[in-house]
Amino acid sequence: MSGVKGISLEGDAVRCEQEVASGRDVYRLTLPAVIGVKEGLNLPRYPSVPGRLRAKRKPLVSSSPPRPQPRLTKLRLKLPPQAGKQVQILGDGPDAAPAVVAILGELGLL
Repeated sequence: MSGVKGISLEGDAVRCEQEVASGRDVYRLTLPAVIGVKEGLNLPRYPSVPGRLRAKRKPLVSSSPPRPQPRLTKLRLKLPPQAGKQVQILGDGPDAAPAVVAILGELGLL
């Protein structure tokens, strides 16, 4: 029985893998491309009743990984040398959101 096992994007191309009786065929097509697949390819596979019962008995492990520390920091804010430019520091992080909304309202963009 043959079937498409994987379709993935790789930059400006698409990679398709298909299982055949003799092994696996791999196709790499440059975009734009048209790929045809058989009907029923995306139909879900439902687990069997014994499999569901075994899954219910398995312990469920949950974890909360620590958030990584931010690696980017602002070193400086420098005004470009062109005339007519303005720079205004509105705040830091989510605290700056109300100031951004106020300025967009003053400019008539909201």
